[in-house]
Amino acid sequence: MILKPPRTNRNGVLVVCVLVCIGVATTIMSLSIANAIRARRGVRKIQQLRQTEYLLDAGVLRSAEHLKRSADYRGEKWQPETVTIRHLNPTVLITVEQNEDPTKLLVTVVATLQDNGNQESGSSHRTIKRTHQYDYLLD
Repeated sequence: MILKPPRTNRNGVLVVCVLVCIGVATTIMSLSIANAIRARRGVRKIQQLRQTEYLLDAGVLRSAEHLKRSADYRGEKWQPETVTIRHLNPTVLITVEQNEDPTKLLVTVVATLQDNGNQESGSSHRTIKRTHQYDYLLD
């Protein structure tokens, strides 16, 4: 008499292996998506920092041009006419004060780029400021 080994059901083992593989794949995909979102936010922040620096440069050039035209210029709040991209609100505050030296003026330029948030991307409200001071020599 030949003994047959008892028949085992391997379908259960296969289902468990498939479920483990799906779990691992889901974890990998979740981590990949989280990293992509983090990288996108980082790139957006770098772009906004660069835009704020450009805004500051424009404010410095604007103040120098106004001072060249008139020594009576004492500053302004300038909001450049731009197309609103990603809900950004640019503002430049220029102040001109008499320096300790009567032949110089102290010029302070503050560039602010305010991100009012984008409901589609879920970005939060963020403000980036850059400041530059320089002495302007009077003629």
